[in-house]
Amino acid sequence: MIWEIEIDADSPKQAAEQARALQMNPAMPATIFEVWEHARQRMHRVDLAAAEDRLDKAEMAHFRTTLRRLQCSPEPRRDVKDLVTVMLIFLDADEAHSRRIRSHVYNRAP
Repeated sequence: MIWEIEIDADSPKQAAEQARALQMNPAMPATIFEVWEHARQRMHRVDLAAAEDRLDKAEMAHFRTTLRRLQCSPEPRRDVKDLVTVMLIFLDADEAHSRRIRSHVYNRAP
């Protein structure tokens, strides 16, 4: 496993020290790793901070689709549509945050 992160530093040692400080920071959101299992020739995605009761990617996509259909349907009351809209805003913000984290911190096997 190789841990990759972009850091601006004046020297290789300073970059290593900054990376180590980030690793040791309990508030650091870098908890998602891609691990290559050589024996099976398979990549695994492991989120060490994932809640066990959290929906997986397919379940979340289905949930969002259901919310968007409800949001566009003419039947629900306005207050229900407003609530659905707020839920989608928070889900979309969480997704955008997760994408930013994944684009800055990479975990790759050689």
